[in-house]
Amino acid sequence: MKIVLDSDMLLFRVTSATEVEMELEPDVWTRHSELPEAREAYWTAVDQWCEMYGCTLDDVLHCFTDRSTFRKRIDPGYKANRKGKPKPLGYGALKSQLLQESGAWLHREIEADDLIGIFATMPDLQKEGVVIASGDKDLMQIAGEHIWFNTGKEPEDDQGLYVTYRDGYVIKTNTTQHAERFTYQQCLSGDSTDGIPGCPGLGAVGAKRIAKDLPLTEPVDCWEAIVRTYEEAQRKKKLDLYNAPEFATQQARLVRILRHGEYDFITHEVSLWNPPTR
Repeated sequence: MKIVLDSDMLLFRVTSATEVEMELEPDVWTRHSELPEAREAYWTAVDQWCEMYGCTLDDVLHCFTDRSTFRKRIDPGYKANRKGKPKPLGYGALKSQLLQESGAWLHREIEADDLIGIFATMPDLQKEGVVIASGDKDLMQIAGEHIWFNTGKEPEDDQGLYVTYRDGYVIKTNTTQHAERFTYQQCLSGDSTDGIPGCPGLGAVGAKRIAKDLPLTEPVDCWEAIVRTYEEAQRKKKLDLYNAPEFATQQARLVRILRHGEYDFITHEVSLWNPPTR
């Protein structure tokens, strides 16, 4: 069994939890990071998951995000809303240490989510068994077993998921059908946390309602329904700023997690997703 870990998110959690605020003198405050505590918390979680699945540390793939991403070329506004928001103290230092591990992965152009999607859909790894460890709802685009470690914040849509509890963690088994439907749902809703607008005026509730009725066995029909939704929004809001099919394709490329075969580990080139055709 391989554990494909969202190290970005786990590292953010443990370094946030170990920041210490203190008063140096009256009205003078500062923060410092307890890096050994953060490091211990990171590896404690990893050890626990290894024990849960009967694997070793050599079976863990630690996935990190590089600074440059192909999505910023698709849309320069991608994650622009995060500028000026610093990472927790100690994040960069501990990340540099963890990247020295043999199981650490960071590649140009792509993010941790993409590495997770690529590894989780590799046929060779699937034969061994793969479990995704993350708290990011975006990874519900990928079928398979998920350790949901973002406790206290459940994924927004559990429909179609088999949910169990193990050693204090929520385990979600995501079906292929649910993963496909959720991907279409995100094509419509976008992702406000990443600055991806999605279909104008639709929102998450409307996107979920439309995606629920898509005929998954007919990918072209699914995509045509997505484009029609964008066209209807364009007419309703009298928007002249975009070509609906092109804008829908751009939004899909922004939200969609990469799969096996869509990234070249040598040239660092991404094969952009294209809509299905008849």
